[in-house]
Amino acid sequence: MIRKSSVCKWLKVTKSALVALFALCTLWPAQANAASELQKQMTRDMKKCGSTTEEVTCVVEGKDGWLFLQESLLNATKRWNDNTPQIIAFKDSLEARGIKLIVVPVPDKLLVVPEQYSDKAKKGIKLPQYKKWVDKLRKHNVTVIDALENLKDLHKKLGTETPMFEPYESHCTGPARLVLANMAADSIAPLLYGMNRKRYPMRDTIVDGTGNLYDLLHGNEIEYKIKEQKVLGTDGYKYRGSKKAPIVVIGDSNVGQGKSYGAQIGAYIAAATSVETYSISKVGGGNIGPQMFKGKESFLEGKKAVVWVFDGRELYGHFKAPEF
Repeated sequence: MIRKSSVCKWLKVTKSALVALFALCTLWPAQANAASELQKQMTRDMKKCGSTTEEVTCVVEGKDGWLFLQESLLNATKRWNDNTPQIIAFKDSLEARGIKLIVVPVPDKLLVVPEQYSDKAKKGIKLPQYKKWVDKLRKHNVTVIDALENLKDLHKKLGTETPMFEPYESHCTGPARLVLANMAADSIAPLLYGMNRKRYPMRDTIVDGTGNLYDLLHGNEIEYKIKEQKVLGTDGYKYRGSKKAPIVVIGDSNVGQGKSYGAQIGAYIAAATSVETYSISKVGGGNIGPQMFKGKESFLEGKKAVVWVFDGRELYGHFKAPEF
């Protein structure tokens, strides 16, 4: 005989399951609709810039004064080219010389703070192709620093006091560069056993913000201050580094950001490892990293690691093959 209590319990569980199922059935279309509306907004904004298929040097206005580059939207909507063979070849070329490659794609501003672009992006913007890109490289033993989730979490936790990005600038902040540098330093550490160490102290400082996106949009500079941590060399002045350093940091303008006051990512890696670094940056040159040593084979002698830093918003594009 079936007890009444058992029947009631079964009905209660079944009801809960049906409620959950109904919630899922109504949630999925809502999410799909939000994604569709977000896609439409990004398409409209790219059209204002002049192209939905090619990079245009153009600023897109988000919420509350936040600014983004058109290329960020392009990276989030365009089908990605497979540039992993060139990166793997770069790793192999360096490895043959006893040098480790560390690939550091700087997480894109749009992916770290999507809620500042649009209310339609409050739940975030996920790019499945990014995970595939990281997984494929790691499958071929390429060291990739994947800091996207770290920066997203830190930006939410630390807020305006220590932001990972700020409204008027395309580059990440000093605190974000420090996160990237520490993650890269952890990957380099096993290569540095037995090496002479030097102390590169860090000091808090207040500097002028550059506001490159504001300047690009309005044609004039905006004045504001930001907090940074600068690194000092062994002479007590701002960190510089020499060509003889065993760690080389190469890439686009992300490598040079903060250099004028010793807060560049290469300086942060030196502070984290206590080993000297040397930086080579070329504005807009993230995808040509594998060609930066063309005709410079002798420069690589004695090097332990190459840290390649570039904008994550460029991952959809073509990368150059190594030539050295």
